[in-house]
Amino acid sequence: MEVAEAGPPVQPDPEQRRFVICGDDSLAYRLADELTNRHSGQVTVILRSRTSRYGRRIARLPGVRIILAERPDVDAYQAAQVGSADALALVDRNDVANIEAALQAHDLHPTLRIVVRMFNTSLSQGLNQLPYCTVLSDGALAAPAFVSAAVGQATPRHGLRDGTMFVAGRHEVREDEVVCGLAITGYGEEPEVLPAQQQAADLVLAAVAPWRPEASRRRPMSHGYPLGTIAGRVWRRIRLVLGIFSGLLLGAAAVLALSRPGTTWSQAFFDAVLATLGGADVEPTATGVEKATLVVLTVASIALIPFLTGAVVDAVIKVRLEVADGSLPRRASGHVVVVGLGGVGSHVVEGLHGLGVDVIAIDRSSEARGVSAVRELRIPLIIGDASRRETLLAASLPTSRALVVLTSDDVTNLETALVGRAVRADLRVVLRLFDGDFADQVQRAFDLTISRSVSYLAVPFFAARMLGHELEAIPVARRVLLVAETTIGERSILSRLTAGDLRRPGEAWLLRLTNRVGSQLPATVADGRRLRPGEKVTVVATRAGLARLMAEAAARPDALRHIVPHE
Repeated sequence: MEVAEAGPPVQPDPEQRRFVICGDDSLAYRLADELTNRHSGQVTVILRSRTSRYGRRIARLPGVRIILAERPDVDAYQAAQVGSADALALVDRNDVANIEAALQAHDLHPTLRIVVRMFNTSLSQGLNQLPYCTVLSDGALAAPAFVSAAVGQATPRHGLRDGTMFVAGRHEVREDEVVCGLAITGYGEEPEVLPAQQQAADLVLAAVAPWRPEASRRRPMSHGYPLGTIAGRVWRRIRLVLGIFSGLLLGAAAVLALSRPGTTWSQAFFDAVLATLGGADVEPTATGVEKATLVVLTVASIALIPFLTGAVVDAVIKVRLEVADGSLPRRASGHVVVVGLGGVGSHVVEGLHGLGVDVIAIDRSSEARGVSAVRELRIPLIIGDASRRETLLAASLPTSRALVVLTSDDVTNLETALVGRAVRADLRVVLRLFDGDFADQVQRAFDLTISRSVSYLAVPFFAARMLGHELEAIPVARRVLLVAETTIGERSILSRLTAGDLRRPGEAWLLRLTNRVGSQLPATVADGRRLRPGEKVTVVATRAGLARLMAEAAARPDALRHIVPHE
């Protein structure tokens, strides 16, 4: 085992929080950067190798201690001084390894706050029962941002968990119901979040549930459910036969009604149906016209009924075969094509499905994590290489609503996006890229809609839970706004400020103030109202704005020297 200090040595500050992270991927790197730069914490990272891709990046972070260990065990925990840490984050990609490490850490330090990354939520039930242990899925946390980009809205309309506020377009609510203007999305490449001119914001937080647009209602999926698909295709195949059959019955009923004095139309139609389906029962006194009509009906029934049965069976079998071999999705339209069914892709598919958006999924492997979820939702699935034109055509890409590419490889994602844009020049394309600078270059060069990386979107939630806070996220294009509540500490910076000081354009905006006896004051509380220790403030903020606010809520006036002010 090796202990190393990344960057210049940093003298321990007894008042700084200490955190330990186990992992060596993009989430571990961004989490270490978040805790050191935005929250001025002391961070120790346990990883397997300093020479791995993210190991090298972590090693370059100033002041981060590195413990080299094959896995987090008792020796690694002791070297990292986990017992004196404020929180431990287990962010390895292996669910079972994270469970084992969490149980071991809990046995060593029962009161340690532990945050565990996990894909398989069914495995997390046992860990959630442990005190001070939180299980998070980075894919589930990041999925809403990709969903909003796919459907072409700043954010899907939804309510916050406490049920008191809802995200909506300004036109969907009355002006007196607006709590806060979230963003101006009508112009420019990037929306202006938390604008100073609140009246100009077209995306708002409202105090009541908004009228839900028709697009958000659950509707039957024309190509998503095989039973619905089969019914539609069967009807198209047999309607000609049914038309001929119905015309024959009506014609025969008319002949019988006109040739039998005193016979009603309903009785004539009834006799015609019985003659067709059950064979003619001719009376000796029947006229020649009646006998001829019943003979024709009897002969026609012998031919048409088996033909009708055959058409139904043929349609059912053919459509089921098309569903099985993937050829049926070629007829879809207005859907979203999702490429990559890993931890992120499966959550994105579920999110789109929940909004009532039709989906066709593509993955190279039938063993991908999200394949079982897709099959449970009865969503069309194509197993193949999405970077090949014929695979995208099989998914009806030319008539689709958007292409969302979510594999874990930047090169594959870009290649698939460019092939999709070649198939259709005006296609909305959303892809997952880790490197932010590379993403900006790609967007400028190819006019692609780029979402941030999964780790970028998920890391604020992991950091907040390590700090003892809970967050909610509101995706706005490529950015994310965070809703959080924090308590004002004794002799903290916030205890010297007023409510108006928490209305910071582009950074943070006060939503609610809860005083020390539990009474909630609305967002309209007067600017001059002084904040008091022990009160709780609920705000919507950018990542940088929230980090600064949390530090101010707990810190002395001289404790903000490490906070990075930029987003």
